[in-house]
Amino acid sequence: MNRPASNILSFRAARSRGYAARAQRGICIALLIVAANLVFGEDLPKGWRKPTRAEAGGDDWRHKSPTGFLTVEADFDGDGKLDVAELLVNPSAKQFALFVKLASSSWQLLDKPYDLKSLDRFGVDLVKPGKYETACGKGYGDYACAHGEPDYLELSRPAIDFIYTESSDSIFYWDKEQGKFVEVLMSD
Repeated sequence: MNRPASNILSFRAARSRGYAARAQRGICIALLIVAANLVFGEDLPKGWRKPTRAEAGGDDWRHKSPTGFLTVEADFDGDGKLDVAELLVNPSAKQFALFVKLASSSWQLLDKPYDLKSLDRFGVDLVKPGKYETACGKGYGDYACAHGEPDYLELSRPAIDFIYTESSDSIFYWDKEQGKFVEVLMSD
């Protein structure tokens, strides 16, 4: 069957435009991914990365949070910008640690690094503003009041709950006067 030359040329031109459109879409998607990484702070501390599912473990309890209790976002320092706290892994040291990145600064280590094997028992969650009884206030012992911890913690901004499942719990909150995060033991 003979097709007119004009039909063949039209078909080839349309097919060529289809390839070009797909290539343009691919380029746009790649640019969006790069932009998202720049905007959402994928610039993690050197030597640290997000944990894998296998490392995070946690069986059923991690499924109770959309982030698996590995990340929490809020305006922790009250500047009106979104900050992020994450549990990150240092694979070469076989450790994990809690980091926070304020919108206006670089990543900060909030607590000492822990053995990676215990990551499946640790998590982070959001603490809403409010009044909370501390371990000191609950009478847990002198160690719970050793650094002048209050009986009650009154938060005017969101804070970070650092959880060791079925064990201890600390809240890290931004102290504007000190210009840093402060840890208060909530349970042991």
